[in-house]
Amino acid sequence: MSYLDKIVPISRKPAAERVASQLLELIRSGNIKPGEVFPTEGELAEALHVSRPVVREALRGLQILGVVESRQGGRCSVTDLEISRLLAPLQFVIGLNESNLDALYQARLVNECGLIRLCAARVTEAELAQLRDLVAAGYRSASDPTAFRVVDQAFHHLLMRIGANPFMESVAKGLYELGMDYRRVASETAGVIERSAEEHAAIVEALARHDGDAAAEAMRVHLASINRTTLEAMRRIDGAPTQGD
Repeated sequence: MSYLDKIVPISRKPAAERVASQLLELIRSGNIKPGEVFPTEGELAEALHVSRPVVREALRGLQILGVVESRQGGRCSVTDLEISRLLAPLQFVIGLNESNLDALYQARLVNECGLIRLCAARVTEAELAQLRDLVAAGYRSASDPTAFRVVDQAFHHLLMRIGANPFMESVAKGLYELGMDYRRVASETAGVIERSAEEHAAIVEALARHDGDAAAEAMRVHLASINRTTLEAMRRIDGAPTQGD
């Protein structure tokens, strides 16, 4: 039995919306997996009792959301469903600005300080070695902001994974992506990379002692730095005076 047999006919609500909702449910439930190719528009239309244009409209909507992508030959497939991909359309709706930057900081503070406490209890020697390698790479990238941003993402994503809570990890990844354009500017400011590398090192050393309180405090300091330098970059881009100007 294929997942087409699980589809029920569409009725009443806007057809394209209902088609999109049902396809999303099939993806969410695992009946259609990342990378899997959808049936043709004709096959979907027949299974759903709608026209091909309705199916086409629904698939276009899912493409905008980053859930599906076009393939050669006119078929669509499910994307990798990575948080950064799914969050991209949302960033056009929830634009980061001075009025909500503190809210982002508070959200990251609650989530990532909680995650880092889990890390302190669960981190292994092998994971600590990986984290130390990333700290060393961060120091080596002091004069290369692009390289440091790659290292920084790997460092934070590894911490999120070590916490071993998939819900908190998903939230943390989503929040990490917000404001990335401003953080690119911030990373090119003198002294920012060196300070971030030092803060990464402090986080790792607290984890090595399995000290949850110290790890949470080190993360708080790091997130406060991120918040401050992001605000400074935001004001620089917008032409407003920064602190000390």
